[in-house]
Amino acid sequence: MRPDQVLFPSGVRTAAAGSLLWLILAAGVFLGSFRLSIFDLLFLLAPLVIVPLALGLLPATQVSRLSLMNSLAIRYFLPLGAALITVSFFMSEGRAAGALLCVWVIVAMSLALDGLERFIRTRLRSFPEFCFAIGEGYTLVGALWLLASRLGKQPVGFHEPIVLLTAVHFHYAGLMAAILAGLVASNASAIRLPLALRIALSCAVLGPGLLGLAFLVGPKLKLAAVGLIVIGEGGVALGTFRIGLADASGLGGRMLLVGSGCVILGMALAGIWAIGEYPLHAFVNLQQMARYHGVLNSVGFGLCSLVGWTLLRRQTQPKSERM
Repeated sequence: MRPDQVLFPSGVRTAAAGSLLWLILAAGVFLGSFRLSIFDLLFLLAPLVIVPLALGLLPATQVSRLSLMNSLAIRYFLPLGAALITVSFFMSEGRAAGALLCVWVIVAMSLALDGLERFIRTRLRSFPEFCFAIGEGYTLVGALWLLASRLGKQPVGFHEPIVLLTAVHFHYAGLMAAILAGLVASNASAIRLPLALRIALSCAVLGPGLLGLAFLVGPKLKLAAVGLIVIGEGGVALGTFRIGLADASGLGGRMLLVGSGCVILGMALAGIWAIGEYPLHAFVNLQQMARYHGVLNSVGFGLCSLVGWTLLRRQTQPKSERM
């Protein structure tokens, strides 16, 4: 896929710069120079690295004037939005910190509109496009929860760190996982998509939204939603593993294999947490979930898989078109 055929052509360059900034932040936290929590670091990895890489793999729509405007807004505002988010985490919660998120909300709205147009255009005829469209919509939900977190608001009675973790959830389990599911589904040359896998990938795409609603309903629905996500991401892991195995001699294939292994461990922890939540006697607390499940899902599954897909895509491009 040529750079002009993806939604965010400079995804690799932006993610490389974001990775450097994120590593500086992580080192500062480790040395005690920055007062950021593990929840903050996990979220910041999304706009700085994960989202640019994911959108660099997302096919562009560009079939109307609206889609062109959305694409331009994403291309020009995403790096600025990510930088302003980073600055906001060094400020106290309030209007000033919230105001810095306006650019990211614009990016998220553009993604949601792009997803809506993608959904209307394909009308469920393309399963990969369905995955991409839902993932783009999740970004706006995550951005609004992030805005609430930086403003210091408590939507529907939720307190920190739940508000921030909801933003984390919709950027990772929402956008990232849906795009990875769509990439697995679209890679028909390397993998046949049986009905069971299609159902599993659907669970990965729809599960995050159901889990968000489940927090408003109760532990029974929460347990069912986590079960769907576990099944769904297990399907993503299986598909990713088979694609990685087909190119195991290359670095891209190996990164996919690492990513598929990490998601299995991460989803096992998610299942343990959900089982503990049902009787309201948690087996794993939020700090442990962030430290283990969060790192496995964001760095292990997300980053490794997206880097793997990026490397595989670059192998098929002429050298003159590689970004």
